[in-house]
Amino acid sequence: MRDSLFRVLSNKTFQIIFLLYSSLLTFLGRQLDRGITNFDGAYYAIKAREIFSSESLWVVTWDGTTRFFDNPPLPFWLTGLVYKILGVSGYAAVFSSAVFGVLIVYLTYSLCNYLYKDNWTSFLAAFVLLFPGLFMDASRRAMLDITLAFFVTASMYCLIKGLESRKFFWLYGLMTGCAVLTKSVLGFFPVVIGVVFLCWCRGFKKIFDPGFMTGVVLALLVGCSWYLVNWY
Repeated sequence: MRDSLFRVLSNKTFQIIFLLYSSLLTFLGRQLDRGITNFDGAYYAIKAREIFSSESLWVVTWDGTTRFFDNPPLPFWLTGLVYKILGVSGYAAVFSSAVFGVLIVYLTYSLCNYLYKDNWTSFLAAFVLLFPGLFMDASRRAMLDITLAFFVTASMYCLIKGLESRKFFWLYGLMTGCAVLTKSVLGFFPVVIGVVFLCWCRGFKKIFDPGFMTGVVLALLVGCSWYLVNWY
């Protein structure tokens, strides 16, 4: 009986379902819409509400007319779409952060399982994210940190997978570009990490691998599109 229970608990499918259900319940299980309690969350929530009523989806506004160039638009596009579906509310404002928090938990499990080939190591690495702390708190706020963390985590996962299959370098570039469109210069960290990682593990020549270079170029094209539009 004990062995059967241990086999069930050690099963990869069971662990993933448990993590996804627990993270959804933790990040989205709000019984009442109590609004947004922090200033930054309200600041971003209003930007998301206004971007669809502005002249351009690429121009982020405040108070309807004032243009702000401190934040790229991708998080506001996502929150704006949630507004369209659920209506403008505090719950809708935090929805995308919560969903990305759930996806980070899943990616953490998948990345650890790929690297260590051990279900319990992967489970504990992901499960610790559900403990009360900065990650859980940020996943329940209408801010940009969790969205950025998701794209960075996804780009790192694709970078490692790209060492086996070059097609993942395309996803690496796309995820990095989305990170730039989420929080500007901070989104370029996956490129820096990728260069250092390849130099350290595969040698300097690996940086000029066509697959990796294609991913970097794609990241620059996607990420810098916002800079070009706003400069124009």
